[in-house]
Amino acid sequence: MSVAARYAYVNGRVSGMTNILLSRADLDAMLALPAGKEQEILGRIGLPAAPSGQADRAPPSLEQRFITALLEDIDILVRAVAGNARRFFLFWAYRFELANLKTILRGKITGLSPAAIRAHLIEMGPLASLPIEALLGTEDIAELLWRLDGTPFHGVAREARRIYEARHDLFALDAAVDRRYFARLSSFAAAVDNGRGGTLHVLVGDIIDRLNILWLLRYRFAYGLAPADTYYLLIPASYRISRDDLAGLSQLDKIADVIAQLPAPYRDLLAGATDLTEAAKRLEGMARRRAEAILHSAIFSHGRTFAYLILREQDLSRVRGVVAGKTMHLDPELVLMAAGLDN
Repeated sequence: MSVAARYAYVNGRVSGMTNILLSRADLDAMLALPAGKEQEILGRIGLPAAPSGQADRAPPSLEQRFITALLEDIDILVRAVAGNARRFFLFWAYRFELANLKTILRGKITGLSPAAIRAHLIEMGPLASLPIEALLGTEDIAELLWRLDGTPFHGVAREARRIYEARHDLFALDAAVDRRYFARLSSFAAAVDNGRGGTLHVLVGDIIDRLNILWLLRYRFAYGLAPADTYYLLIPASYRISRDDLAGLSQLDKIADVIAQLPAPYRDLLAGATDLTEAAKRLEGMARRRAEAILHSAIFSHGRTFAYLILREQDLSRVRGVVAGKTMHLDPELVLMAAGLDN
């Protein structure tokens, strides 16, 4: 398939897939339905009725069904993508395998059996890359991390080994895995766009900045970490917020002072926010608006594909919140909060 044909295929697929994205009116209609009666809307967005479980396992959870839907979209879109772009989109899908890796690490450290750990893993389908059974069968964390050589997480494993050998601390290990993953994601995006400025790099830059802001606030003010420890755990990549900015922000002693020193547009966006929840909602809203603008651009780019995946994931997260909240018979206000629709 020629480069032009690949672009035409992916562009056509993305344009068709936008029809399953939900409007706020769709979500309000789902909210108004009685609990358990949302199947028509779920089917329209690619979530058929929950299948029954196999003889040896329970039916997939609501969360697994949503993750499976998202992974199926990625699988479809990467079929005609090659080179750096293909590596980027597959690595984006591997976030869920990253969650599996962290689940296995935590389970090993806390002494859970392989069966107990396996019960909490996400099914990756054709996008699976981790040798799950081999990892579950390892004797200790050191062996487990060595087993990651030859997988997409070999770079993550190297840093994780160094951290674990130095500290034997689950929190530090968990943070190191996240930090390294998103640093590599940023480098993959830069390779696709041949540097900074392309739409894909802009969207990934928003993610890196958002995570660095939220992690800085959490580590400093929720966990009470020292400035140096906080700075070390942040993602070593930058977009609008440079590493020098992060070093200075890590030294501040109040949330309001951090927000006041952020570069534009984050300073104005977060003005008046007093906690992590409010900050996260505002940052996610900005990310959604940017993704919508790029998705509806007439010019095709890999950024447009990524914008669709960002919006699709936000949609699925909102629907999951609505369905779960209604299933638990929460008050409507709490369902809105669970779905992230209370702003």
